[in-house]
Amino acid sequence: MAATVLIRRITGTTASQTADDITGVNTRANAQDSHEVADVDNPVQKPTTGLNYSYWVSTRLDATGTPAGTIDNIRWFADGANGFGTGITCKGITATAYKQATGSVGDTGDQLNSTNYTTVTGATVDVFGHTSGSPKAVAGSINNPSTGQFGDLFVYQIEISTDVGPGASNQETFTFRFDET
Repeated sequence: MAATVLIRRITGTTASQTADDITGVNTRANAQDSHEVADVDNPVQKPTTGLNYSYWVSTRLDATGTPAGTIDNIRWFADGANGFGTGITCKGITATAYKQATGSVGDTGDQLNSTNYTTVTGATVDVFGHTSGSPKAVAGSINNPSTGQFGDLFVYQIEISTDVGPGASNQETFTFRFDET
């Protein structure tokens, strides 16, 4: 029987994490470290110069039912076209362990990089370069009879430039894919 696998958004301190199920729901990348589906509080502010950032969004797979054998070959991807709107980009990378997002609540997050998030596996890249035909490999696996969170995290962040217009951005869909044997 196939495992039940959820996508979790991890927030909170490293010692006291919250793992919200975001499978099939909207999660906002705001200037705060929390999962929100419709909250308009604490948006990332338009910068006067340079860039402002959302708090980074840490996501990970969670097997709530044991796999028949093994779940591996984890991949992450976007649709290949940035539909967020003018002045908004999204960059991401995998990380081997969780680190709480930081920044100035209601203004900007700290930039997602190896200085601020020490377990990222490299430099961030535009997530829209990861497509179904060329997805980002995410290390890790889980074997029967285990359950729980598994694999590396995929972490992303919204970047806002001075070109952004007023109001909420458009929505985008990001996808995890894996093999179960």
